[in-house]
Amino acid sequence: MSGPEDQQPAAPGTENPLASSWKPVLDSALSGGPLSVDPEGLRRCIQLCQDHAKEMGDCAERARDELRVDALGIGEADLDSARLLVEKFNDKAVGGGKIPFGSSAVGMFRAHEAFALDMKSTFEGVLRAYEEQEGITVDNLGSAGGDL
Repeated sequence: MSGPEDQQPAAPGTENPLASSWKPVLDSALSGGPLSVDPEGLRRCIQLCQDHAKEMGDCAERARDELRVDALGIGEADLDSARLLVEKFNDKAVGGGKIPFGSSAVGMFRAHEAFALDMKSTFEGVLRAYEEQEGITVDNLGSAGGDL
């Protein structure tokens, strides 16, 4: 699971560009006239998004666990430059120092995870709306058939 360092808010101006890129695609699709829906295709997309989000979360955990190091064995106990290099590698892995969280390996994987979950939620909403409308249509057809 994610640790506290994985939950850092983005500093102003360092927000992840992925977070805002999905909404214009959705808005365009929904305002473009008739929309054809393949419920099974949506279900596959939902599952693919879930799978991708899990993979990105797993990668974030691996990055946090495997890329962060205590020592590289390059003299960091005695040399300030070696110590600074280790810190720089750690900052790039998990954020910190001059490296914003969103620019770290963990931050990027978490951003991709959030993006995939956003897409999944959108597909779930479309599927839910489709199924609700389909139910209304079936009910209306059933009622109309009784009047014939």
